[in-house]
Amino acid sequence: MPSLLLYGGTFNPIHLGHLALCRTAWEQLALDRILLMPAARPPHKEAPDLAADRHRLAMCRLAARLLPRAEACAYELERGGASYTIDTLEHLHHTRPGCDLYLLMGSDMYLTFRQWRRWRDIAALATLAVGVRRGEDSAAVLSAREELDALGVRTVLLDHPALEMSSTGIREELCRTGRSDRLPPEVMIYLRYQGLYGTGSPGGVVDEPLQRLLRDYIRPLMGEKRYSHSLCVEQRAVHLAKLYGADPKKAAVAGVLHDICKDMDPADRLQTIPRSDIINAIDFSAQPQLIHSYAAPPYIREHLGLDDPEILDAVRYHTSARGEMTPLDCTVYLADFTSDDRDYPDVEVLRALCETSMDGAMAYALRYIVEQELPAAGQTPCPATLAAYARFCK
Repeated sequence: MPSLLLYGGTFNPIHLGHLALCRTAWEQLALDRILLMPAARPPHKEAPDLAADRHRLAMCRLAARLLPRAEACAYELERGGASYTIDTLEHLHHTRPGCDLYLLMGSDMYLTFRQWRRWRDIAALATLAVGVRRGEDSAAVLSAREELDALGVRTVLLDHPALEMSSTGIREELCRTGRSDRLPPEVMIYLRYQGLYGTGSPGGVVDEPLQRLLRDYIRPLMGEKRYSHSLCVEQRAVHLAKLYGADPKKAAVAGVLHDICKDMDPADRLQTIPRSDIINAIDFSAQPQLIHSYAAPPYIREHLGLDDPEILDAVRYHTSARGEMTPLDCTVYLADFTSDDRDYPDVEVLRALCETSMDGAMAYALRYIVEQELPAAGQTPCPATLAAYARFCK
C-alpha cells in the first residue's frame, strides 16, 4: 500500500525546520510521497501578517523540489475558509484511495490534538507522525502518547533533531535584516524578489541584495571559470543596458543567470526544455551549444520562482538570438560576447562597436556566427539565428 505524508500549515514562510522534519519522516517511515499543504486560514491562531496565498504556495513549490518525491498542493487555498485537517484528510481519502495516510506535526500540535475539530475522525483516517524535539517536551509527548494510544490513536514518534526556528522569528529577522539563513536559498530569493515580509517593494523587485543571493546560488552549480564569466557578463550587461535603454537591473539578473544550466548534466538539461513555455524548431542534437540557454528559463522559473518574461527571454536567446531581439536581449547577447574575460582575436573591435551602435555590434557578431563559426563546425544556423541574421545583417 503506498504511503502518503500530509504536512499542513501556514508556511509563512516555509523554512529549513519544516524541511528537516519532512526528511526525518521520509527516512523513518519509508514514505512514497510527501504533500505540503499551505492553509487558507488557520483555525487555531491569528495570522495578521499572512502572505498572499499565491506566494505561500509558490514558496512551498520551491521547497518541495528540495525534498524526495514531494509536491505542494493548493487544495485548502482553493477551498478557502478555515482549513480544518479533517476536511483535507477526507478529501485525500476519496481522491487518493488505497493510500496509507500519515499526518505530520510538531510536538506542540500533538499535545493539543484532542482540541482539534473531529480529532477521533482524524485518527481513524491517518497515523500521527510527530516530530519530537530532544529535551524539554519529550516527557510530555510520551505521556500524551500513552493516553492517545488508549483511545485508539495511532502515533509514530520521529527522532527529530532540535532546530530552534519559527516562521514568526524568521519574519522578524527578514524585516530587520532583509535576509535569513534559516530559509532555503530558493525561498529566500523568491521572497526577496517579491518584496515579502518587509524585504522591499512588492512585485518583481530587483536590487543589489537580490543580486548577491543569485551570485551565491549559482556558485555551486558551475566551475570557477564559468562562475567568473557569469559575474563578468553581469557587469558588462549593466553597462550595455545603460547605453541601449534597457533596464540595468533586469540586465544584471539575466547576465548573472545566463549560464545557470551550462554545467548541468546534459540529460537533465534536455528534460528541462519540454517544460519551456515556447515551441521551437531547433534540432538540439545538431546544435548542442544551444541547449543550456533554452533549458535555463524553465529552470529559473521552477527553481527560483523568477518569472519576468523579459529576463527569461534575454536568457533564452543569449546564444541563438532571434528576429525580434529587444534592447535587453541584445544587451545580454553582446555582454556574453564581449565580457572582460573574453580574449578572441577581434574582441576589442566588437567591444568598441558595442559602445557606438547596438545594431552594428549585433550585425558584426551574427556575421561571425553565421558566416564563420557554424560553417567551420559543420553546423547550420537554427531558425532563430537566421531570423536575427536577416534582421541585422541584410
